[in-house]
Amino acid sequence: MSRAALGKAVFVSESLVTAWEKGRYLPKPDVIDRLESVLGTRGVLGRILDDLVSVTVPPEWFGRWVEIEAKATALWSFELAVVPGLLQAPEYARAVLRAANHLADTEEMVTARLERQRILSKDEAPMLVVLMDQSVLQRNIGGADVMCGQLTHLAEMAQHDNVVIQIVPLMATVCAGFLGGFVIANFDGGNDVAYVDNQLSGEVVEQAECVVRLRRMFEVFRADALPRQETVELIIRAAERWKA
Repeated sequence: MSRAALGKAVFVSESLVTAWEKGRYLPKPDVIDRLESVLGTRGVLGRILDDLVSVTVPPEWFGRWVEIEAKATALWSFELAVVPGLLQAPEYARAVLRAANHLADTEEMVTARLERQRILSKDEAPMLVVLMDQSVLQRNIGGADVMCGQLTHLAEMAQHDNVVIQIVPLMATVCAGFLGGFVIANFDGGNDVAYVDNQLSGEVVEQAECVVRLRRMFEVFRADALPRQETVELIIRAAERWKA
């Protein structure tokens, strides 16, 4: 069955069918039902969506979190291992995505990640507050040149009015409470939503009590973080060490 014929049968464009095949977008639940009917798959596509795709495709390829992120007025991000995706330079993003062994095409994933970053330069861009463990500056992702470029990019991004980056130093006692990375999206007049990451997959969290708990953790971690300018100076020194 051609892409055009399938698109016509389920009332979508041929280009959207192509995007499904390449993993750029996921069919919505109502479209999955129509696809199952047209293709006679009897629930197979739904099970693939739940059991396979959710653990093999990086978070920005899930339309739901991208939509949440794009509509947020503020984003609070905590990261233990790598620079958050919204602040990754292209070569660094490429190294991270290759190491993750996702099934999708690496270059397309890099393009998708860089596309996400456009929210930081749009009109009425969200406020991005990022807390990172100091080890992120020391962890070798892609080699010395990539790390130097990434940290230089990080220092430049920290100069933007809507971007605040703070490092939690290695000696901070609060490090004992670190378990994994997360992001909280805040909306004016709406409920906060969080994204919690782990080694296999990520989860969008909407339960109020869980989001409140993550926000409290964020504030506790931030209390032990270096001030904004000290963080920038630390990042610049780290970049120089990678250059050497």
